Amino acid sequence: MRKRTKQRNPKILALPAAALVLAALATAARAPDSSGRTTAPSPHARGARAAGPAAVAAVTATVSIDLCATDGSLTPLPTARPGLTIPIWGFVAKGVAADCSDVAHTATLPGPVLSANEGDVVTINVTNVLPGSRTLTFEAPGIDFAAGPMDVAPGATLSRSFTASAPGTYLYESSGEAGRQTAMGLYGALIVRPAACPIPPCRAYDSPSTEYDVDAPLVLSALDPSFNANPDTFDMNGYDATYWLINGRAYPDTAKITAAAGTRVLLRYLNAGFDNPTMMLLGMHERVLARDANLLKSPFDADAETIPAGATEDAIVTVPGSGAGPNGFALYNRQLHVTNGTFGDPAYSPGGMMTFLGP
Repeated sequence: MRKRTKQRNPKILALPAAALVLAALATAARAPDSSGRTTAPSPHARGARAAGPAAVAAVTATVSIDLCATDGSLTPLPTARPGLTIPIWGFVAKGVAADCSDVAHTATLPGPVLSANEGDVVTINVTNVLPGSRTLTFEAPGIDFAAGPMDVAPGATLSRSFTASAPGTYLYESSGEAGRQTAMGLYGALIVRPAACPIPPCRAYDSPSTEYDVDAPLVLSALDPSFNANPDTFDMNGYDATYWLINGRAYPDTAKITAAAGTRVLLRYLNAGFDNPTMMLLGMHERVLARDANLLKSPFDADAETIPAGATEDAIVTVPGSGAGPNGFALYNRQLHVTNGTFGDPAYSPGGMMTFLGP
């Protein structure tokens, strides 16, 4: 499992990219669903689930996930500033075409949420159709991949396999070109669910103390439009993020976490950015359960938690029956990265890394 990390320094992104390497591993899988994930039928589809989690037999599967790494554009404020689009690179679920031509130029930020159940044997196939002659580096810190290359040359496909031995929340990304690829948007959430609860809601980990009702992955990141417009030659000493995002959107266009009073919400924080945001809940506390997919021996309550660059954290909050504002309970960046663009922008404030939780 990955250790807690310190703040990433965007200035180091100017270092040379990794060497070109190509790997191809065989995989056997059933027909994919719309997310690109293939798996054996779940125990629920076979009617195996009875009254509670303990009645679910552990069923493992061979899972194949097919992704394309490509370019695209992001509209971080689709209602507040619909005309604002920022070039990105990112992951998308593979379509029908082997060369990803049917999904090229449609990158999303973050990439699709990938999921597997504890015990599954997982293969992730990534086809590199990024613009230019650039090598992709695919990794998910904390995941013990089978031995083999992690880089994929332009136009080629890389396969990386692992056994989902530990439930938890992981960040997958490409750190190629000394981190420039991550800064451009090549990242997403990878969730491994406990064998006893393959279909949420249930538990975040094997412990009954991690039971929840609503699952809310929150990928935290930031953008410097000047860098995204010219990533190959941009001087990273001048990197200056001006858009702070939750799941690829800035407030007021972030998605609200809808949950009724008494509901237990699992907040899966994943920091894909280069600083260490402190996320604060206004009017409630969260129970911090795990860091970097490691269940804490001593969970604790907090109203604000700092998520280091590249780290993940899992916390459960029970929605109070009173005390909410008109939009619910605010969840926001306490460093006040709650602005959009530069001062004077019509959508400048409130904005940024903020959303609401509640009914």
